Amino acid sequence: MTIRGRQPTPEPPAGRVLIIASGQTGEQITELIRRAEGAPATTLVPTPLAAIAALGDAAAAGVVALIDARWPHLPEAIRGLREAAPAPARIILCAPPEMEPAARLLLEAGADDYVILPPEPDDLLQSLRLSPAARWEGRRLLTAEPTPPADELAMLAELLSLLDARPIELLERTAILVRRTLSAAGVTVVVSGSVATSGEVVTEPVLAATVDAGADRRGQVLVGPPAGSPYQPVHVRRLEHYARIAGYVLAAVFDRMRWRQQAETDELSGLPNRRHFDRALLETLEQGRANRMPVTLLLFDIDDFKSYNDRYGHDAGDEIIRTAAALFRANCREHDLVARYGGDEFAVVFWDPKGQRVAGSRPPADAMEVLERFRRALRSHEFRSFSRTQKGQLTISGGLATYPWDADTPEALVKRADDALLEAKRAGKDRIYLIGESGSGKNSATG
Repeated sequence: MTIRGRQPTPEPPAGRVLIIASGQTGEQITELIRRAEGAPATTLVPTPLAAIAALGDAAAAGVVALIDARWPHLPEAIRGLREAAPAPARIILCAPPEMEPAARLLLEAGADDYVILPPEPDDLLQSLRLSPAARWEGRRLLTAEPTPPADELAMLAELLSLLDARPIELLERTAILVRRTLSAAGVTVVVSGSVATSGEVVTEPVLAATVDAGADRRGQVLVGPPAGSPYQPVHVRRLEHYARIAGYVLAAVFDRMRWRQQAETDELSGLPNRRHFDRALLETLEQGRANRMPVTLLLFDIDDFKSYNDRYGHDAGDEIIRTAAALFRANCREHDLVARYGGDEFAVVFWDPKGQRVAGSRPPADAMEVLERFRRALRSHEFRSFSRTQKGQLTISGGLATYPWDADTPEALVKRADDALLEAKRAGKDRIYLIGESGSGKNSATG
């Protein structure tokens, strides 16, 4: 890319502002423009046809046209004005609130912007590029938007900080931000099937902006009617700006979720890895502590795994790991966590989200039922890497420990489950041991 020297800064276009209006409204618009610092002269004409004729006599710095439903062929009139007043002259429409949809359509016919009647002085002057807040750069004029209030800036900063949040949290914050910024009765944000609303649910939007989070994840910010004054073009620009920001942040959130999933997934088994297990166990115990919910941890490994590797090769060992992972995942409950802990060792977190623990209760019987289903499936599975004589020979040993009876921290719970696993190994393998309250293990199930 070649960077050329800075181009000279042009001055705003000289000439007059042509105002197409009649009666009191035309006089009000004329007075607003005359108040601007260094404002050009103004000429008031009653119709677009009269304006086109006047533009044939002298050029104009801008045209302000009051939209009148009585004017025939409005799009053609705006196209005629555009031909008579080419850029950089600005064509600004003044629309009553009920004609805002028509004003938007007329932008495609050649108008540059529109304001809602009665116009705010700053909006009208900035649209015409007559405001002191406007500055020219190259052939493009940049207009300074009013500085958002402190609470809006704080919410925007919070939106930009939500990279580790769930996507629905980002949508909720976007809805709140847009609703407060635009003083809307309600805002609904819809992206990839997720919906978040602040205020009234919006079914018939007055304004809308696209949210593009990439990878076919697109949606909209839907804005309901204003809670107070009519919307102005500055509100439309800010809506589009915040929708773009929400799209960028949402895309980053999805990227981080994908990267985290890749970083926390074991490539061979497809299960969550040790990194994910450590984080998930901590979060589950915190939930168990808050909801008085028992959490049971199982650590198990494949008996004599090294001998299978040595006898049949590493491909056979890989098949055992993949099969054990798939069979356990298929036989456990959907909400339980199955992870590859390392080597041929696996970790399973059983928990019951339905209710609080009861005094005197022990580890859920569901865990033992899952284990028995898994062991039966493992024995009946035919491994491609083994001979038929090996069918039914693959066994596991494991240890169980339960929060809060056996331990109350992740580290202590893992230690107790590992102690039970070692006792199962010493007792002859092919069995699951539970840690007793006294600290000694006891046999829970054997093959």
